[in-house]
Amino acid sequence: MACRVGITTNPERRRQEWKQQYPTLRGWNILSRHRTKSKAQERERIEAKKRGCEYHPGGAGDEVDTWYVYYFRYGASRNR
Repeated sequence: MACRVGITTNPERRRQEWKQQYPTLRGWNILSRHRTKSKAQERERIEAKKRGCEYHPGGAGDEVDTWYVYYFRYGASRNR
């Protein structure tokens, strides 16, 4: 099973977006919360490498906001 780590300011909306792309999404989990995008991106990188997950630095939004680092697993089938 593959996995992904990312950042968002709206975890529920982001989970729903990923669920559309990965219908086999499992184990959605918020790993941490940060006050800046920079800190969240650093934690995203660390968690992705630690877990062997895919990640892509980015995330639209302001530098200063409440940022969440999330993690999920998904199966091989993808809906595009």
